[in-house]
Amino acid sequence: MDEIKNQVYPIEEFLELVKNKQDRKTSFDPDYNYAVYSSKDEFEPEMKIFVGDPLDIGENDNEILPDFVFQNKLSYMCSDENIQDVVDLAFRQYTGITSSQLIDALNHYLEKDDFLDFK
Repeated sequence: MDEIKNQVYPIEEFLELVKNKQDRKTSFDPDYNYAVYSSKDEFEPEMKIFVGDPLDIGENDNEILPDFVFQNKLSYMCSDENIQDVVDLAFRQYTGITSSQLIDALNHYLEKDDFLDFK
């Protein structure tokens, strides 16, 4: 698996990596943990996202953003676990899932903390 962190992706390209499980190892490896950041409040078709290190918690419980995220005024969107769970479940429910449907599923999850049903 190539290093996927610290790169900017079109959302559709990254969703393909997640769908094909190219964003993770078969066994847990904390070095592969990542977070998704964006300049927008929700996922949209053709948007650019940044995949980088997860937020770090500093003194007084303040969030420490990766340098690229801070310098480019990006916001945290979701964790690797969130995006993997949403994409994996949607793909299991409907193998012909489109990127647009996955974007809808991600936004639904982020807004309602619930999975969108594709059955």
